[in-house]
Amino acid sequence: MTDASTHFRERGALITALTAGELTAADAVARTRPAVELLGLLVPIDGLTEGYLGGRAHRGLDVTRHDFEPWRRRLLAEVAVLLERWVGDDTDAWLALAARAGAYRGSVAELIDSVARPGPADPALWAGRAPRWPRGVDASAVLLAMAPPGIVEAFLDTCDTDEAAQGILVRMLDRGPLHPKFVDYVFGPLGTDAMSDALLRNPAYEIAVLRQSVLRDRTDIGALEQAYFAQGADRELRMACVRLAEAAGGFRLRFLSRLESHDEDAEVLGPLLVSRDPQLVHWVLRRVNDKMRGSALRWAGYATVAGTAGPEPVWALEQERTGSLARMAGPVRESMSTGSVAPILAAAEELPVTVGSGGSEIELGAPLIEPWPYTELIRECAAGERLSPSVF
Repeated sequence: MTDASTHFRERGALITALTAGELTAADAVARTRPAVELLGLLVPIDGLTEGYLGGRAHRGLDVTRHDFEPWRRRLLAEVAVLLERWVGDDTDAWLALAARAGAYRGSVAELIDSVARPGPADPALWAGRAPRWPRGVDASAVLLAMAPPGIVEAFLDTCDTDEAAQGILVRMLDRGPLHPKFVDYVFGPLGTDAMSDALLRNPAYEIAVLRQSVLRDRTDIGALEQAYFAQGADRELRMACVRLAEAAGGFRLRFLSRLESHDEDAEVLGPLLVSRDPQLVHWVLRRVNDKMRGSALRWAGYATVAGTAGPEPVWALEQERTGSLARMAGPVRESMSTGSVAPILAAAEELPVTVGSGGSEIELGAPLIEPWPYTELIRECAAGERLSPSVF
């Protein structure tokens, strides 16, 4: 079993190597052991994971959901290529993947190969039991989340009578990602106390319920205001509340008054930078511009202010944040030299603040993987770098 400190070190090193260009996505998929370390990076980083890992000493663990998104998508495309080529829609092969992924010590490529071309098992690639990563994800759950239609249902059918499959489901409910059909099974006639306990133990479940309420009450301003300040609400969920509230007419005055009690609280005020109200955005930037993790929200706010009031307020905000002209962000310095808002708007365009399609749970911060098929994702990533159809 790999201990927690080793897991943190390896996860941080993998993220750092990918973002620094020292390791390609294809090489990461082929070489990273155990497979769960790589599979864990296919899941969009949620607020719980950011909070849990952000204070760790290992370099790379402080990466935000937005900052890591380009590399996550490339890793997802690489794994999708292998799954489509070697597993396809073969139900038995997918069930075999789900059964062995949790305790497998080899790489993702080796795991897929072990199913596509079964042979004598290598004892060195089996842990005997699934490693438990702190605030990690379950390898079997990640793979089933990527499966074609009908595979998850086939797996759940086996849970009706197979104790081993039931054990895998309990493990996945405990760790995630929480596939909606897993949750439905728990509350159905065949759900067990062990499954229920595992689901309720998973801290991601509480916020998943909150996301569902936001999607259900998307035009109810009062419900959106309540969700914004709810315990457990993370950045993405709050950003969604801002967008949905503005589409429905905007937050009420008492909501804005309540913000005063959170002066300089970046966790509460930062998500308001996606607002289309330049005065509100400027007010937020004056209070938390130097306290936010990541830069995507800052640039979104800068773009809103510059697009309505011109570049000068952004120049002042950035100089206030950094303390000197030399330390100011390049696009802002370029804007100062040209007098144009274009560099600021371009920088914001390069750093989108949302992950996932509009109105989806993923956009609201859910740690869920985009569903099969991956044709468009593979095509998108292949345009930037050749994807390997096979590493076997």
